[in-house]
Amino acid sequence: MKLICLQENIKDSLLILERIASKNQNLPMLNNIILKTEKGFLKTFATDLEIGVEINIPCKIEKNGEVVAPIKTISQFIGNLPNTKISIEEKNNKIIIEADGIKTIIPISNKEEFPIIPKIKKENIIKINPNVLKNGIAQVLNSVAVSHPIQEILGVLFVVGDGFLKIISTDSFRLSEKTIYQKNNYTATSISSQIFILPQKTAQELVRIINQTEDVEIIIESSQILFVLKNINLISRLISGNYPNYEQIIPKKTDSTILLDKNELMLKIKLASLFSSKINDVKLILNKDKKILELKSSDQHKGEFSTNINTEIKGEEFELVFNYKYILDGLANISDDNIVFEFNKPPLPSIIRPQNNNYKYIIMPIKT
Repeated sequence: MKLICLQENIKDSLLILERIASKNQNLPMLNNIILKTEKGFLKTFATDLEIGVEINIPCKIEKNGEVVAPIKTISQFIGNLPNTKISIEEKNNKIIIEADGIKTIIPISNKEEFPIIPKIKKENIIKINPNVLKNGIAQVLNSVAVSHPIQEILGVLFVVGDGFLKIISTDSFRLSEKTIYQKNNYTATSISSQIFILPQKTAQELVRIINQTEDVEIIIESSQILFVLKNINLISRLISGNYPNYEQIIPKKTDSTILLDKNELMLKIKLASLFSSKINDVKLILNKDKKILELKSSDQHKGEFSTNINTEIKGEEFELVFNYKYILDGLANISDDNIVFEFNKPPLPSIIRPQNNNYKYIIMPIKT
């Protein structure tokens, strides 16, 4: 194998591959990547057995070949080279990388020991606008459970229905639901309905790597899924099992509704957080007569805080206590300047959403 490639064309791809490659001490082969020349591209592949990423990098191919080599060493070496032409050559069971008088010789591994690249039949395809997919996943990521006995909520739920795609996550304290309507956003081939759970790591990686104008193809099988991007294929296992019935958590009606400036609320929640106790509690008080939302927090060591936000209150007035971090997470997921905050009397959850209602952030109050 011998090829010439520009440093800027390969360095970012190697960083993606390095993130994916496993650091499992019991399977050191997964610390490597496949490098293979094919039709004017250097085809690279890394996996941790849950996610696999294949990236095609345009290069000038002088001799075809395939090797398995350590990703960390290659990525860090090429990442520190100047933006110039790089020569990569396999010789005597080693890979030689040269650029501008700089040279390294790296041992390679037995490619027969590397996991086989999985294949998925191109059936059940969804083609979706890349920004719509990226933003939709990003809006639910911070609600995914990090650790939980219910394995299904360690991932992101996708529900493909008649004319809509929903993306959902929950950690049992809050829940995010993003609705994407089919018109002008995506097309589905041979799919009338589909439900699958994407691992959190896969969802996070998709948000990082989606950077294109062309539609992303999603190809679904029973236990795995393929995302086809420009020069990148990301394949992932799916989480098996049944996601909890999240719809029963979303309130069908609410006791009170207010419209707020998102940035003002974020600022005042952050100020209140400075004086909250160890449980991150901030009290919200609906005062209908004064037409204000009061925010209060206190801690015997830090002191006390109070402020008001002017707003019209539709419905009842009462007091609620929330974890301020959860409120800030929900507000950060909304790009609109104004948000709707819908309250229920405890122990029922409340809702933060934009005015167009295509995103809902359900938050449980703290029991007092």
